[in-house]
Amino acid sequence: MNRLLYLPMEIASRELDSRLLLSVIALTHGFEVVLGQKWLIESNIRRMPPGIYLSKTMTRRDAGSLGRARSCGYFTAAIDEEMPGLVTKPDELRWVAPEAVAQTEAVFIGGEGNTQSFVTRFPETKDRVAMALNPRWDLLRPEMRQMYQQDVDAIRHRFGRFLLVNTNFGWTNSDKGPAEFMVQEQFRQGKLDLNNPAARDFIDKYLVMERDNHKAANEIIERLLQQLPDMSIVLRPHPSERIETWLERFKGMKRLSVVREGASIPWILASDALIHTNCTTGVEAIALDHPALCVMATESPVVSRYLANRVNPVAHSVDEATDMLLAHVAGTKPLTYTDAMRREFAVSMSYDPTRMGAEAIVDYMDHALSERSSLGSSINADSSWRPRWNYQWSLKDKNVRGILFPDFDHAKIMDRLRRIASAMGISVNPCIYTCGSKVALLTEKKISMSTHLHRLVRSAIA
Repeated sequence: MNRLLYLPMEIASRELDSRLLLSVIALTHGFEVVLGQKWLIESNIRRMPPGIYLSKTMTRRDAGSLGRARSCGYFTAAIDEEMPGLVTKPDELRWVAPEAVAQTEAVFIGGEGNTQSFVTRFPETKDRVAMALNPRWDLLRPEMRQMYQQDVDAIRHRFGRFLLVNTNFGWTNSDKGPAEFMVQEQFRQGKLDLNNPAARDFIDKYLVMERDNHKAANEIIERLLQQLPDMSIVLRPHPSERIETWLERFKGMKRLSVVREGASIPWILASDALIHTNCTTGVEAIALDHPALCVMATESPVVSRYLANRVNPVAHSVDEATDMLLAHVAGTKPLTYTDAMRREFAVSMSYDPTRMGAEAIVDYMDHALSERSSLGSSINADSSWRPRWNYQWSLKDKNVRGILFPDFDHAKIMDRLRRIASAMGISVNPCIYTCGSKVALLTEKKISMSTHLHRLVRSAIA
């Protein structure tokens, strides 16, 4: 098999850096890496040479892509981007489709509890599930944080002292449509069984929780602007949210900025503290050892599925949240993490201080590739990426795809890759080649003349 690693992504701001981390490590193992927009890579599975296909989720839609890849000779694996930050039970893995799981040859999951839930739900996967920290959290280790300093300095210069509010109202403030539309879409995609009373009860309570949290976030922001006249508020909606909701709500408020730029990490590090409502960025904050406050403005049992409220200080009302934040800013009672919170984080995420999750994942896939074919996986000087002539160069964005995955800037990609490699003390020197409107090849090998010609022709007519 070819030493090609395919890394499809859905949300660039969330996933790109972690995929570049995997790329750096994979390059040291002699791999070439094809990374980019999930939908464009999926459309070309049959038009590309087989390699390792690492899916970001295991939904019913992913089942088709994984099945096509496997039938074409790829090694199929998955790393679920929806699971980090959750405390799951076997019957709560609603987005994971059995038909997608059946098409995976390896599954990487972080945390003892989530791994046990997955294996209990899908016992046939016991021998192909590996525990590993999601690479997004590898990037938050002390030795890696230097790569964000340039961005942190720029943000602080731009906003001065500020509190960061990250929202995650992807159902009740979705850019795709109203809440009921989102529910029906989840049902249509097989991620939610509305005929199951337990699932219907869950989603009803979930929507109540989101609306309560949305109301609380508005009130907290208003109070902080009134009581902290020398500080700014930066509000970062989730990439799937309708940003206009927030722009309209806080129009004209000079010390409040609604921002949708880049990854969350430098924004967290630049802030005085992060404020969220059971957002995964709260789990990022404890990994960064940076102050955060989880606001739970509801007593709904739905909140028990989130890790953030177990590893962050918690406020149970708008009044309590405001008081805790004012005390933190004044320095009288800073937001801090307890030893119990840190232990919970380590166990729930598979955090190993001596080894990166990305290293464990690449080592596993490298070993699997060697076992499958000692002939086809040999390392050579020539690139294995030779797409067929019917390779699809571009794909029209629909719904929110253009927002989730904007244009692929090669200069920025290489800058991020070099920062990651430098922080790790690794020397790699790949070239980057356009493989479509939102797909790129990273390789230290020589690509063939026919591939050069193919790229030239396809880019000219795209």
